[in-house]
Amino acid sequence: MRRSIQQIRFTWDLRKVPTGSVALPAKHEIKLQPNPDVGALWEGIQRSFLNEKSWIVGLETHLDELRKKTFPEGKPVAGMEVLVLAHGSRVIGVSALQPKAGEEPQLLSGIILDYEYQRRGLGVALLQASLLHLAEKGLETASVITREGIPAARYLYPKFGGQGSVIDSKTPTGV
Repeated sequence: MRRSIQQIRFTWDLRKVPTGSVALPAKHEIKLQPNPDVGALWEGIQRSFLNEKSWIVGLETHLDELRKKTFPEGKPVAGMEVLVLAHGSRVIGVSALQPKAGEEPQLLSGIILDYEYQRRGLGVALLQASLLHLAEKGLETASVITREGIPAARYLYPKFGGQGSVIDSKTPTGV
């Protein structure tokens, strides 16, 4: 019998996120992306998921749901803001945010980072910048929905006090 994939909601108290930014290597910067190029962003998002083997099971369904949630009708969902992590002119990380209290999750895409740039602290920097951006918008809490067992759920999302809880499969998640 095949075990179902468990979804986990990580929640942060934004008042407890450290305000000192994580140092980035030279030629790296995190910035708000006004009017994002949806095609280029989506290509980077897909590439990141395809290179992470823990996402392979059910990946097509997950990507379909993510695209509908973040880019309905081929453009960003109303009110969404996108932080990008750039290395020079290349976008290597993305965090699509919905800065609205009570509408979960606020981290719509989660922290997405090109595979070759992972495990260097860059995801931590993008997560912190995302949480601080949401705090600056007046939110007190923020959440992301992810999958049990993936590296982000084990190592990244617990940072800054992220508390994970399994989502009951019968409960709507907005994913």
